[in-house]
Amino acid sequence: MSSAPDCHPDLATVAALRQEPVLTRVPPGARGLLVKETVSCGWAGSAPPALGMLDSEVTGGDSDDVARFYTDLAGSSGWQTFGGGDQLYSGAKPDGTDCTWQLQVVSTAERTYHVRITYTPRDLRPTCL
Repeated sequence: MSSAPDCHPDLATVAALRQEPVLTRVPPGARGLLVKETVSCGWAGSAPPALGMLDSEVTGGDSDDVARFYTDLAGSSGWQTFGGGDQLYSGAKPDGTDCTWQLQVVSTAERTYHVRITYTPRDLRPTCL
């Protein structure tokens, strides 16, 4: 695996993402855990680099109710829904730098969900991968 030179998390972006309602609110009756942050700027073969990610685990609630909650919340906070995949919700939002943030809400176990937002680290922004 090779790495992009000088690839770092974008502290301003992470701070803005931590304020996003999809990371600060959980469905009624559910419980949210701490948001975990990761960033990886390496390449594996011809695959694009992994991006920065914030991930929050949410427990409790029926998957249909969780899907409706995040669909409504994301829509009211500027996320644009796109279909496809096995996610309960997936969408994108412009980040103000000609790149986009990607949001996925996935079911990982019975009544356990992950709310994941990926972003392009500042050193990779010219490519907006």
